Amino acid sequence: MSETTVVQNELEGIRKGDAKAFRALYVAYFGMVRYMVIKNSGREEDAKDIFQEAMVVLYEKVSAGEFKQESSLKTWIYAVCRNKWLKQLERQKRNFRFTDFEAFEPVPDAEEETDTLHEALRTSMGRLGVGCRKLLLLFYYFKKSMDEIALELNYTNGDNAKAQKYKCIQKLKTIYATTVEHD
Repeated sequence: MSETTVVQNELEGIRKGDAKAFRALYVAYFGMVRYMVIKNSGREEDAKDIFQEAMVVLYEKVSAGEFKQESSLKTWIYAVCRNKWLKQLERQKRNFRFTDFEAFEPVPDAEEETDTLHEALRTSMGRLGVGCRKLLLLFYYFKKSMDEIALELNYTNGDNAKAQKYKCIQKLKTIYATTVEHD
């Protein structure tokens, strides 16, 4: 039996919801997905979730008659899993936010001096105005561009946001210097 015939049989099994067809795909292709996810900051559980999501997409496309096999099934599964994993990584980065800067806790193993500096920075950020605090967090923590910050904070353009960032840094330096002196 040719590879094309095997793939067609598996796709027909998937269209019918046959567990054997899904198991065959799992045995054949899960290893490559697990390797890709683990090598890119994931765990085996993440790989299982991503693979499961890809199987749902495959089932939906095959059932609706929308599956167009322009490449090998292996390549298609890998591409879907890779795209889903990249989106999940991006979501995790984006959704990992502090509700308030005061909620930040330094690493417990850090030396006492580092803890003192973190506390001074946290205190300084708390004394900084809300607008400056938000601008600096957007730039340094969330890695937003000046144009994105300008749009989000209603500045006329990225250059104005950049000028405001400079002013905010100067204010933070002044506040920080007085905070460190008094502690």
